[in-house]
Amino acid sequence: MQIGFIGVGKITNAIVEGLCTSSIENTQIYLSPRNEANAQRLAEKYAQVRRMESNQQVIDQSDIVFIAVRPAAAVEVLRTLVFREEQIVVSLVPLLKKAELLNAVAPATQVVRAVPTPTVMQHTGPILLFQANDTVIQLFSHLGQPLQVTDEHQLHALWTLTGLITPFYDLLHELSSWTIANGVDATTANQYIAGLFQALCLAAQQDSSINFKELAQHAETPNGMNEQAGREIREKGAHEAYRIASDNLLKRFE
Repeated sequence: MQIGFIGVGKITNAIVEGLCTSSIENTQIYLSPRNEANAQRLAEKYAQVRRMESNQQVIDQSDIVFIAVRPAAAVEVLRTLVFREEQIVVSLVPLLKKAELLNAVAPATQVVRAVPTPTVMQHTGPILLFQANDTVIQLFSHLGQPLQVTDEHQLHALWTLTGLITPFYDLLHELSSWTIANGVDATTANQYIAGLFQALCLAAQQDSSINFKELAQHAETPNGMNEQAGREIREKGAHEAYRIASDNLLKRFE
């Protein structure tokens, strides 16, 4: 399988690292010349990775082409390139809708929108897919858990949640700082916090029917710590801040 990447930023780096350390076989990966340091490092690290001299060379060599450029520049970049009708184009560009993408990569017609997260480097995490074929689903199965959505609005609503990665880590940082201030060494505090929230999410995933409200209520006991903390945080409107931020992020897709 010949796989090309137009754009070699953080998410491309994570995907390439994930693919090169996965069980996938017989792949050659071609990288565009932008972000030279990233592309060169990956090419030196993995025998199946090559940095090309131009974006067009990447496309000419590839059966599957990943588009991972900035939203503002995506259409302009794509319209300077010549795609083949039989190629599969996988767009990782948040604000580039399918209709615009199809127009920009014609005559290619096999177009997929995908939302991997940086955790694909560790072969884990959900990967949103919109109108993916079996080839793309199988490819992403080496990187995490493919999850198909049925329309672009659902895709955009779920894509919005990837904007909450920074607030999530900010929360963990605040909890870490508080714990350290109360006498716990940093290594122990951070390992416990990361492990605690990972375990809680794993428990939810393994439930036959995930219901976060029921899980929250199940954790509470009358006059217990979870009941108190849940009440105090709700009363301060902290959760509403996440809804407002999500609403504002979703507007960027309109």
